[in-house]
Amino acid sequence: MASTNLMYSRLGGSDVSFQGMIERFGVVTVMNVDVYDTSKFNLTDTTDQEHAAWIGLQADEIGKQIIAADSTAKICHLDTLKISNMSQEGPTKTVTGGQYSNPLIKFGKSARLEMQDALGNAAALDALTGTVSESKASGTFGPDYSTDASKGVWALHVTEDFNGPKTLIGDTFFIDQKSGQQVKAKILIYQFLPDSIFNLTQDAEGDATVFDMNGDLLTTDILVSTKEGNAAGKAVVHGVFYSIIDPKALVSE
Repeated sequence: MASTNLMYSRLGGSDVSFQGMIERFGVVTVMNVDVYDTSKFNLTDTTDQEHAAWIGLQADEIGKQIIAADSTAKICHLDTLKISNMSQEGPTKTVTGGQYSNPLIKFGKSARLEMQDALGNAAALDALTGTVSESKASGTFGPDYSTDASKGVWALHVTEDFNGPKTLIGDTFFIDQKSGQQVKAKILIYQFLPDSIFNLTQDAEGDATVFDMNGDLLTTDILVSTKEGNAAGKAVVHGVFYSIIDPKALVSE
């Protein structure tokens, strides 16, 4: 029920668009992350209409497809991260030549995502650090068994297992430099291959332990429109690590 004694304040709704913010912005906080099982999406099978190959889709179409598969592909939600850093290194190859052996061509980049969670989360640890949760209940785990008491997880096993690729959608905000306002943004990480390493630090006098969930970002081919191609209704295939997207583009009409 709406309040009947509302007056007014200096606050107003944000009138800064994503397009305006992205021209000059600051990054001040981490993202909340939804983790999805990439194997649920048949990236190489163009005959599967439900989960079409991402090579034939643009970023917004891929994001909508992932969100639509929430009930079958979503593994867990992370909302207690301390850091979520994405970095690149390169080149992996350099062609040199000439009298001074100057660099002529640079090729190849690698990308990493480093996340630290302030709290342990069995579903996330299983998906990203190679642990195995064991339950006394019969049947299989659901996408987010950590919230279902009937599943009865009684042991978290630290194993030699490695995990396959995961797809991440981050929810965060950037700061528009001109207005100082927060502007929402989505970060779509197409394929994240976890290191699958679990470390447990116990220190009575130091800081509380954090849970590292690091890994590599895999290059994924998607469609990206160009100035010339957009006029002709076409786009080009290009390899990307991740995309920063206007959240409004991921809302199904």
